[in-house]
Amino acid sequence: MVKNVGNADRVVRLVVAAGLAFVAFTPAVDGWMATAFYVFAGYLALTALIGMCVIYRLLDVNTHDQEATYYSGEDVFDGRGGD
Repeated sequence: MVKNVGNADRVVRLVVAAGLAFVAFTPAVDGWMATAFYVFAGYLALTALIGMCVIYRLLDVNTHDQEATYYSGEDVFDGRGGD
């Protein structure tokens, strides 16, 4: 399983999941909407914990930090890059 959720994205997902779970727990939302909030919060928390999102995989999105090949002494505009 290849991770496709980066660290910043994981933090945002956990914060949003906690917020959704809190709103679903309060009497502001009830019935099927509270259930939907809990399910979505659970999905966000699970993807944040394991670092892989199925929706990102379907959309070919990757926010996970990849190992960089650029070093501070290199010139990125030296003409060797692909077009």
